[in-house]
Amino acid sequence: MSVTYVDSGVRPGRNPLRDPRDRRLNRIAGPSSLVLFGVTGDLARKKLMPAVYDLANRGLLPPSFALVGFGRRPWNHEEFAAEVKASVRAYSRTPFDEAVWNQLAEGVRFVQGEFDDDDSFERLGDTIAELDEQRGTRGNHAF
Repeated sequence: MSVTYVDSGVRPGRNPLRDPRDRRLNRIAGPSSLVLFGVTGDLARKKLMPAVYDLANRGLLPPSFALVGFGRRPWNHEEFAAEVKASVRAYSRTPFDEAVWNQLAEGVRFVQGEFDDDDSFERLGDTIAELDEQRGTRGNHAF
């Protein structure tokens, strides 16, 4: 009995999903938002927020994308956006582009609150409802 191997193109250390010839998934997400809990921590600052920017910079996020941060710090939307921008400039893998940033920043929101406070989650729900109206996210939110 002989065995025939098919070359799948997969090589050790190479991610086939990063291959530009890969057509298995849509390349641009639909209108959506991402809610990051504990957004003031190192993981969000050094990895998550820069990764979101990198997706936007590569054209892989829709123009209506929204990023909602939830944390304990007493920030408003503008202060949070300034923190995101600083993180993006320091840690993103793609070059900073002011036009891309401006498009992304239109959907940046911050909700200040505690995890054990019902009012905080009411404010989060209100913010998400506003984004549904303003950004057309239509209930498509990832947490």
